[in-house]
Amino acid sequence: MKFVRKCCTMVCLLLMSAGTVWGADAVRITQLASKVHLDLNQLVKVRKVLLPVAVGQQKAFLLTQPDVREVQELKGNNLMVRFTDGNELLMFLGEDGLGTTDQMAPLQMRTEALRPAQQLTPVERIDYPVFKVFPCAPKSMNALIFDCLEDDYNVVSPKIWQQAKSDLESLGYTVTTRLNNSANLANAAQIDNGEYGVVMLRGHGGNLGGDFGFLVRPWYPSYPPASSGYAGTIRASAYNHAAGATQFGYIITGAFSSTYWADKAFPSTIFFLESCHGTDPGALPGMPTWTTNHGASVWVGWNESVSFNCGDNGTDLFFQKMKEQKTVAEAVDAVYATGCRPPELVAFPSTKGGCQLAVWSADANELSAPDSRDFKLLRLVSGMGRLYATISFYSAPVFDEFFFYVDTSDNAAAEVLVKCHGNNVEVYKQTQPGLYNNKVYTGIATRNGNDYAFDIPWDISFGAVSTARIWLYDMTSLDRLPDSGSVTLLK
Repeated sequence: MKFVRKCCTMVCLLLMSAGTVWGADAVRITQLASKVHLDLNQLVKVRKVLLPVAVGQQKAFLLTQPDVREVQELKGNNLMVRFTDGNELLMFLGEDGLGTTDQMAPLQMRTEALRPAQQLTPVERIDYPVFKVFPCAPKSMNALIFDCLEDDYNVVSPKIWQQAKSDLESLGYTVTTRLNNSANLANAAQIDNGEYGVVMLRGHGGNLGGDFGFLVRPWYPSYPPASSGYAGTIRASAYNHAAGATQFGYIITGAFSSTYWADKAFPSTIFFLESCHGTDPGALPGMPTWTTNHGASVWVGWNESVSFNCGDNGTDLFFQKMKEQKTVAEAVDAVYATGCRPPELVAFPSTKGGCQLAVWSADANELSAPDSRDFKLLRLVSGMGRLYATISFYSAPVFDEFFFYVDTSDNAAAEVLVKCHGNNVEVYKQTQPGLYNNKVYTGIATRNGNDYAFDIPWDISFGAVSTARIWLYDMTSLDRLPDSGSVTLLK
């Protein structure tokens, strides 16, 4: 990310005796990295040198050092430094927001109008084939927020992880948070095993040239050992704004994801990256492509360096729109329209802009109801002119009939009744209060393990309304999901 930095004074270089050759190398590399980050801060913030010029000066300085064999400037003004002893360090320097102490206006306050030529075309136009197609949405109600910078600079209040968590929970997701040192290598390696339907990653990211790198915790005060204990990692340095110092850590790469995210396929997961270069074209062939090939539905992120201001506010707006049951494309368009760009928020693959969040509602195991008639979970998705419902039971469902009620007028009473049978569903409209004699549709229902699923046409079933408030009821077991109220699905 690029940041607004605070002034800081030169700190004393680390002086430590080394008991090993590596220890001596670590001290020297720590000294060089600290000097580069601090000097860059002075050049850009105090002397107002343009970032690319300042990075070029630091590259030239490093090349004069006898310990340095090669310095490669990566896209985004980051430097990959290779030392004569075989060590290497990726320095995150792409921080072109350092030249001002003024915080940019929040996205929702910006009024810049987009010229017609700038208007974003839809990410996806879908011509639906005649065979069965299901909308793109997560198949798990679990979500993960993996924020490596929660204790660093934050723009929005409450903090962005809290706002994203609240938005996801409003749709029924169970959210796990990994913040700061909990957002570490060990927990990163388990992301696939969590079977998350949504994964939000917040931290430093970079284009490695054919791959994406993401810097995880913990931070180290000095250059860490070559072996992190995990495959596919690279040592890196970055400036920590809260600590006011250079800190070190390990980047995870595509080799990391292909090694540790191979246990379980992702359940149509939506990945969201609040980091630099998450969808940089040069980074897509690595971790993003491997992840989407392994079951993730879409990978969303910025295609260049992004500031905390545009990143935090853009993330906030994106999840607000997803909470409103918009598609990924609609949420991306909303961020685009704020004018806080470049960089651009991009969905990868571009054909997956129609993905959206499912709406979930869970129900406890009822002692009074047999598991085969005890509702456990309701998943709802609206798309392609239809309502899609999956009802999970505590064991394989065995029933003659249960009811799927729909309130279309917000009066807490159902105007539509869907009678759910073993192999089909029947949609009835209310003819008078409490009576449903007007059958308008009959469709197929399927059972798979503990799940029962069907889909019905929206307009035929509900007319012109755009909001359906739904609940389930079994006349035999007397089970209801939710226990009171309803679950809201938007067309």
